[in-house]
Amino acid sequence: MTGQARMGHQAELQRLSARVRELEQEINTPEIVDFVKAVQLEAAHQRQRWGSEHDAGKTVADWYWLLGYLASKALFNLMAGNREKGLHHIITTAAACANWHHQETRKAEVARRATKWMAGAKGQHKVKQEATR
Repeated sequence: MTGQARMGHQAELQRLSARVRELEQEINTPEIVDFVKAVQLEAAHQRQRWGSEHDAGKTVADWYWLLGYLASKALFNLMAGNREKGLHHIITTAAACANWHHQETRKAEVARRATKWMAGAKGQHKVKQEATR
């Protein structure tokens, strides 16, 4: 690799690294004005912080209690006059709902694929049995 090519790769690496830092800052900076944008950013932040495996292990009751806990944080902050923190907790609650929805739709898709696969496997087994008769 020539020196010029190496410098080009380094420049590209620096540009990409700067973009990653910019995106990480955006996803990790609370937004409280634009609700839809805020919920999407917070949901992504929660998945990045806790991981999808963490959410996959939650029961329906776990989600219920998490939402209650987060909503109570919004309630108490708003009652105490801490509007910014209260709005942030409204958003974290909505983002948790988005992640719950994500997990439930993911489970439904996995179940649908498993059912389809099992039906195909049973059909193949039946064809093999008939072929051996």
